This record gives sequence, C-alpha cells and structure tokens, in this order.
Amino acid sequence: MALDPVAGLVLLVFICTYIAISTEKVNRTAAALLGMGIVGAVLVAAEVGTFSGMVEHIEWHTVLFVFSMMTIVTIAASTGMFQYLAVEMTKPTHGQTRELFVSFMAFVFVVSLFIDTTSTMLIMGPLTIELCKALKIDFKPFLISEAIVTNFASIPTIVGAVPNLVIAEETANVTTLDQGLMFIVMMPLSVIMFLVAVPILLRYFKDQLKPGEEDSINEMLLVDASYMIRSRKDFYAAIIAMVILVVGFTVGHSAGFQPSLIAIIVAGGLLLFTRELVDDVLKKINWGTIFFLVGLFGLVAALEVTGLIDALGDAVGGLISGDDTLAIVFMVWVPSLLSAVIDNIPVSVVLAPIAADFALASPLLPFVLMFAVNIGGFVLPIGSPANILALAMSEKENEPIRFTDFLKIATPLGLLFLAMGTGWFLLLSMFI
Repeated sequence: MALDPVAGLVLLVFICTYIAISTEKVNRTAAALLGMGIVGAVLVAAEVGTFSGMVEHIEWHTVLFVFSMMTIVTIAASTGMFQYLAVEMTKPTHGQTRELFVSFMAFVFVVSLFIDTTSTMLIMGPLTIELCKALKIDFKPFLISEAIVTNFASIPTIVGAVPNLVIAEETANVTTLDQGLMFIVMMPLSVIMFLVAVPILLRYFKDQLKPGEEDSINEMLLVDASYMIRSRKDFYAAIIAMVILVVGFTVGHSAGFQPSLIAIIVAGGLLLFTRELVDDVLKKINWGTIFFLVGLFGLVAALEVTGLIDALGDAVGGLISGDDTLAIVFMVWVPSLLSAVIDNIPVSVVLAPIAADFALASPLLPFVLMFAVNIGGFVLPIGSPANILALAMSEKENEPIRFTDFLKIATPLGLLFLAMGTGWFLLLSMFI
C-alpha cells in the first residue's frame, strides 16, 4: 500500500534523524529535538494535526520516571552512600581481584532489578573506577562487564530499564500487564544468564584481572567505611528513600500507583529534605538524556498521528498472525538486532504498540520484546545508554575502551543469550 505523502515525509524525517543519531557525529539530543520540531511543522503545515496534539502523545510518564531516578541517584551519591558500599564490598573479598569482580557483578545484578540501567551505570561507573585506581587494577574489564550485566539483569522488572517502562505503559493502554507473571517468567532466565555470564567473563578477562598491589589492598582494608559518609542526616534520608522506592515499586502496582508516580514522590521528598543540595543536584542531572527522550517520543508521536505505527502493526500481524512460534522468534531476533545497531529505547518506542496489540493473543509477547531490546542493547556498544556511559567514563580517564574491546566479548555473549531466550520463551509458550 502506497504511503500518504505526509506520512511518507514524516517517515523520511524519522529515518534521517535516526541515521544522524546512529553515526554519533551529531549530538543525539539536538538531532532528536530538531527532528521532533520538523515533523511537528509538517503535521501543522499539512493540517493533519497540531503540535500540541502531537505533544500529548509523548510518553511523559517515562520522562518523569527517568528524571526522578536521576535525581534520587544523584542525591544518594552526594551523601557518600555508594563510596560506603564500595568499601564494605571490598573487605569480604580481601581485595582479591577475581572475588571483587564477582562481588561487583552480583551487586550490579541486584541493583538493576530496581534501578534503570542508565542510573545503575551512573552509580557503578565512577565507584568502580575509583576503587580500581585505589587498588591499582585495570577497571576496563569491570566497566564492560557491568554494562553487559545491567542490560540483562534489568529484564525481570518494569523499572529495571526505560524500554521495559515504555513497553509496559503502552501495553497498559490495551490490557493489564501482569507484573507478577513478568517476574516469574523473566527472573529465572535472568539468573541463568548471570550464572552463564560470570564464568565466561572471568575466563575472557583472566589476563586483565590481575591481583592489585599488596600495599594498596592493605590500605583499602584499613579504611573505615563510615568516613565515606558526608552527611549522616542525608545518608539515612537516602536509605529510607531507597527502601520506600523499592517497596513502592513492588506493591504499588496493585494499588494503581505507576512507577513514575512513586519515583516523583520519592525524588520530590528527597529534594525537599536535602534543600541545601537542590541547586547542585539539578546541575548534575543529565538533562541531555531527558530531552533526548522528549525528542524521541515526539518523533514517534508523529508516526502515531499519521497512522504509520498502526500500519506497521498490521504488517507484522499479517506476517506472524496465528503462529506463536514465528511470533516469538520474530519478536526476539528482529527487535534485538535493531537495538544493537540503533538504540534500544527508540526500538522499544516504535515496537511497543505492536507488542501491546499482540498481548491480547499472548501475554508473553510484551515480555519477549522487553527481553529482546535489553539483550540486543549490548550486542553492539551503541545499543544501550549503559554501554555508551561505560565507554565515555573510560575515555574520560584517558584509558578508553575500544569499540572492538567491547565487541569481542559482548557480541558472542549477546547472541548466545538470544538463542537461550528463544528456547526459553518457546518452552513457556506451551504452558502460557
């Protein structure tokens, strides 16, 4: 079927914007906002819709969630909470590099269940670099592995990654997303991947995970973790906020409280309590990421207004309708490979409405899409914000992680996990 001229022009702007973003030669926030403005102008000029109507389609729940989580993490970091945890995590390992590596991966896995991948890397990246420098060991294997682990550890919960939240919000418009079922389906798979990944990562990085200098280790073990706390009042406030956040995410859904609502209440409460830190916290927020999401959602909103999302859904539905096996294979491999070469957030935004429509036929398909975009996110370094953060942090330290350094371990591991996930979901489809 031929595209309507307006829809075709919107699609062209959308494609050009994503090509520009993918090249990494332009600022992705600027490109997304410019693309949003151009498609808005096209809709208004063609009298297909209004700019305000397009803006109403933006996933503001997700934007608020990301802002709130960044705020909470920034305040917690300013209290010394994460430095305190780093010292406490080091002592049981006695500074042994391999044991420390496993300890950090386990910590990242747990944190990723409750905090989105970007926030997790914002916590773990600086903490890891400082600790490794103190122990005089190579931080690059840690950063690469943390980026990989946070991507796949995020799949069991809605709040574990921005793509999960996007897909869940879209599915809620069509049918109720069962978070309990999601955890039951995804958590065993995530644990299996962790048990597979850690030995592989240890083996792959065995030459780089060398023991640190004994004097440095002894100095670290003598450090009193309590000295890391900058303000006990703010420290305990941050701990209470984290507990409320986790409890809220766990039980809030049953009471009708969306994750974005819980997060904004906790973030606002923390800002109010730590009033002397507000200006400093707001300066440290990654506003580029937030406005990138606004521009991205605006672009996708234009696709919705022109009917392109519905047309894509009909095309995919016609391809896989009535065949659960084909639907699962398609939803694992196509979104994951797209996520690897573009970015898992835009892929989620575009495909979420399609997964939501299919949720009426099978409750597994939204979960399959969440799995696919998160695993696909680390198949290539550009697929996920967590990966990009890891590369940027290493470059800032003048010890850059090369593209190929990431590629050699992440790509084979990602493809292995995609194959495992395909088998897992095909098995579950026999029972669900």
